Amino acid sequence: MRRYLIGAATLILAACSDNTGPTPSGSVGLGFQIARTSPSAAVQGTDLAMAGAASVNTTAEGLEITRGTDVIVINRAQLVVKDVKLGSTSCEADTDDSDCPTLHIGPYLVDVPVNGTDGNRAVVPVIEGTYSSVRLTLHKVTSNDAADAAFRQANPDFRDISVRLEGTYNGTPFVFVNDVNAKLDVPLPEDLTIDEDGGDVTVTIDFAAWFANTQGGLYSPTLANAPGNVRANVQNNIRAAFRAFRDDNRDGRED
Repeated sequence: MRRYLIGAATLILAACSDNTGPTPSGSVGLGFQIARTSPSAAVQGTDLAMAGAASVNTTAEGLEITRGTDVIVINRAQLVVKDVKLGSTSCEADTDDSDCPTLHIGPYLVDVPVNGTDGNRAVVPVIEGTYSSVRLTLHKVTSNDAADAAFRQANPDFRDISVRLEGTYNGTPFVFVNDVNAKLDVPLPEDLTIDEDGGDVTVTIDFAAWFANTQGGLYSPTLANAPGNVRANVQNNIRAAFRAFRDDNRDGRED
């Protein structure tokens, strides 16, 4: 059997799951990493591709994104995630069913390593079978239920937001926060067959695409904090900047 590192996220998954349907007989190690290249025309559209790709590098300070004359360095990247499932064409997107039960977990905090390494992986129990996507919720933390209230108490910086980045934009420090609340259905490039030995799936996040401007350069994260067109454009970019693929060696590249 495949062995997984038991981290904080794993414990939360195990403690808070109430999935329905058949008892899971396999498991997937689910991790989050930075995307190695950006932006992609397939993700962002031809206008952005024509405006020029970003250069993405890891440095001692963190993730460095360069596009035109603009440079963003991300020193810390955090997301709030809940309700993870593997999906297939036989699954209803927003409901639990016997083939693809949702694992009702969270919210839990994902610290995405900005140095390009693999972080703690959550063990997601699944029914043996074939799957075509990863489904999860990027979750705005409110005080509407007990789970959110407990999360806010433990993570006071996440009041009414789902995303928090720290870094610099052209040398000036910023803290970027956003309340994007979205159910994501991230397709796998090839169907994933899970047996009792399990497998590993990596979800990559294209932070460069978050701030890419179709006119060239990068949006200021500070400007994107304020209501308006820039904030709306960045929110749309966030929703489109996730990819998922099998990654049994956990190197952030598709196996």
